Amino acid sequence: MHTITNIFLALLLVLSVAGFELGNIDENPNEQLMAGRGYVDCLIWYATQGDPNKLLAKTKKPYCQVPATFPSTLPGDWSVDTSCDAAKQPNTCSLHAGAYCCYRNALKSTGPGAQACYDKSGQWISDPWLGAGTVDKETPLGNIIQQAKHGVADVIPYYSCCVLTLFAPQPETCNRYYEKRPPGQCEGSIMV
Repeated sequence: MHTITNIFLALLLVLSVAGFELGNIDENPNEQLMAGRGYVDCLIWYATQGDPNKLLAKTKKPYCQVPATFPSTLPGDWSVDTSCDAAKQPNTCSLHAGAYCCYRNALKSTGPGAQACYDKSGQWISDPWLGAGTVDKETPLGNIIQQAKHGVADVIPYYSCCVLTLFAPQPETCNRYYEKRPPGQCEGSIMV
């Protein structure tokens, strides 16, 4: 087992070094270091993640259609995600480009949570590349410790896989993130 781990880590190191050589010489060396590290961090994170269906099984399925008025709460304890709030348009949803409003839900104050994003007409978005929400390993709906756990388990990996990857073959690394943090499936609709 140690041999396989060492081979995997050596491969990641080679890919990281190869990424530095492909970079533009005129670029800031600090940006190159961050981008190379993001790529390696993404691959390591991906290798350590379990089956996302286990997370999805512990969350509520979002509605397929919600009112285009986007109320602050929806039945079933869904609340507006403050980082993608229709009331703040157009200065919101930067992590879910294409979404008009997102909602969050968690069955408990710790552990997995669901994020569902909708277009301007209230239709659930299923494609992460078009602004879909994702399942969270740790919900941000809780105290500051729980929010920090969400940052480590879900937000930092997003940045490593989808933002800090100048040398990575996009969209490969971001697809890895979405494979482990999928949007899930929707069901039903509400019209309030």
